[in-house]
This record gives sequence, structure tokens and C-alpha cells, in this order.
Amino acid sequence: MFTTQSTHKLLAALSQAAMVHLRPAQRAPVDYDAFNETYLMHASTSPLYPLIASLDVAAAMMDGPSGPFLTGEAIVEAVRFRQAMVRLAARIREDGLRSDWFFGVWQPSEVTDPSTGQVFSFADADPALLCAEPRCWTMEEGAAWHGFDGMSEGYCLLDPVKVTITCPGADAVTGTLDWGIPARVVAAHLERRGIVVEKTGDHTLLVLFSMGITKGKWGTLIDALTDFKNAYDDDLPLAEVLPGFGPPAISLQKYCTLVHEKLRDSGVGKLLDQVFTNLPEPVTTPADCYQAMIRARTESVPLDDLPGRVAAATVVVTPPGIPMLMPGEAAGPADGPLLTYLRALEDFDRAFPDLATDIHGAHRDGEGRYWIEVVKD
Repeated sequence: MFTTQSTHKLLAALSQAAMVHLRPAQRAPVDYDAFNETYLMHASTSPLYPLIASLDVAAAMMDGPSGPFLTGEAIVEAVRFRQAMVRLAARIREDGLRSDWFFGVWQPSEVTDPSTGQVFSFADADPALLCAEPRCWTMEEGAAWHGFDGMSEGYCLLDPVKVTITCPGADAVTGTLDWGIPARVVAAHLERRGIVVEKTGDHTLLVLFSMGITKGKWGTLIDALTDFKNAYDDDLPLAEVLPGFGPPAISLQKYCTLVHEKLRDSGVGKLLDQVFTNLPEPVTTPADCYQAMIRARTESVPLDDLPGRVAAATVVVTPPGIPMLMPGEAAGPADGPLLTYLRALEDFDRAFPDLATDIHGAHRDGEGRYWIEVVKD
């Protein structure tokens, strides 16, 4: 078995540092010399030694009892943050002094202790149970909190250290709601506070709990989210909350409303689901498209000219960060899910350029229009 690990994301390694893990099978042992030669075909002949040293440090940190301790510490802090968010949201609803909304966390509302069968609310569960029992994180078939269908028992579970913060405005079952707060606006506020969000969706924020995250650090995140809520409830000017961001002379509340309504009316959430349900037709291979590109047999076209054309570059929207169009695949008809989705993203980006979509493979011109590289007819 081979697996790759983005070591730099959760361990003490430099950016771009990664590992390849091997688990040889008895019936097919790995020839390490052959493996190394194969690897060197794709590696630089001028390695960055600080990067390699950081991998050595990361490996040493995971060796022996320190590995489980450091990993367990990250899980404990992630669980404490998750429970603190749920408790704070409950207190806000109970107080009823101001608006009763707050940010949530994408996770089950209840967990079961498999040893006793007792059911606990997530906020009241023993942290030791949450840190040690995988079944507390399993995405069970039919559970309303995640909204996925057709999942077999034990097929998928959440990673405790990858925390998805949910903003008001979307539901796993019903989709985009009439009122909401776009996550991209919240992410911009957090960035001003020095808090880096790993991935930002329409109404979700993904944060990673890596080595060294403490209560002081995740407490700062909760403070920033609380400050955003207070600024929204007080209807402060956008220029005061996010200087130099968005249109002038508009309040934070009004700006969030305009952005949310644009997301709701465009239906980007349902469109994205259709894109990955109705896969594009493969016409040729990515290798042939690459050869066409380096031989100047490709061209860029706007979305209006994209129907029926064969892509020469990968088109990826993050999140989810999964290619929706690969080189060699046909873009499909003008009214197909792919082009409908891309037009919706283009329209949103042109309306709110400060919140432009994180997209690879679609180049924007001065007017904000998308251009896609395709194979020449």
C-alpha cells in the first residue's frame, strides 16, 4: 500500500513538505532501490535541505510515545473548541437579549457511548469519549445533520481536527435559506484578525487544529466570531468592520444580505452537486491535451463559446478542490450543469469582486469574465 501525506499541514514541517508512506505486502514486497529510482525521476536534483530537515524533525516528533501524545493533544483541543462553540450558541439562544443566532459546527448533535448505550448531547459528552471513540464521528445513514444519502455503516467519519464552522444561511437538508451570512465575508474579517481559514465555502469555514494549537489560540477565534456577530447585530458600517472592503456607504448587515441573496438566487449549492453527479464526457486524454497546449494548438474562449468544446486545462473550484473538468473532457451543452454553474460563479464574481471565487483553470479578464483553455477545433 502506498499513501501520500501532506506533512506540512498538521506536523512541524515546512510548506510543501510531504511524505510517501509504504506498507509492503508479503506477496508483493517493495524493492526499495527501484522505488527510490522511480521517485527520483520526478524529484528535483537540487533538493531543498531545510525542507528535508523539517521532515526529519516531523518524523522524530512522531516517533515513540511523543507521536500519540502530540496527536492526542491536537484532538483534545479540537474537541474542546467544538464543545465550547455549541455551549456558547446555546447560551446565546437562552439569553434572548439580542438576536439568537451564532455560528455552528458541522458535527452530530448527539453521540452514543458504545460501552453503555447511553446517549449524550455533543456539548455534554465526556471529552475522553469523543477523543477515543471513532463511532462518535461516524456519518450514519439518514442522519439529518450531514444530509448525505446512501451511506453504508462505517463508510465515512469526520476527522476531529478538521473543524467545519457553519454560518447561518444553509441547511444540510433544505439547502440555502432565505436569511444568512456568507462565509466569505466572515473569512475576510478573520483574516484582518490574523486568523487563517483553510477553506471557505458559501456558508462554511474549515479550520485545522495542528500541533501547537492551544486554548488561547482557539479562544481568539471564538472572540473574533463573537465580534463579527456583535458588529452584524449593531448594523455597523462595512467600512468600519472591514476598511477598504466592498462598496462604500453600506452596512455590514446590508452587505451580507446582498451577498447571501445572490448565492441563494443563483443556486450554486445545488448546481455544484449536479456538476459532480453528471460527469462530463471524455473525448481524448489529458496527455494529448498537454501535447496540444505546448504546441500552440489550444486557445482561450469565454464561457459563451465553451459549449461543446474540449478542455485543455483542469478547472477546479475550491472548495471542494476536486476537478470538475479535466483536460480531454467536453464542457457539454450551454444549459448543462457545468456551464450553468460556471456562469453563476462568473456572475457572482463580477457582482462582488472582493469575494471572488477561488478557481483554477478559469482566467478572468478586466471585466471579470471567465476564459477557459480549450483544444482548437
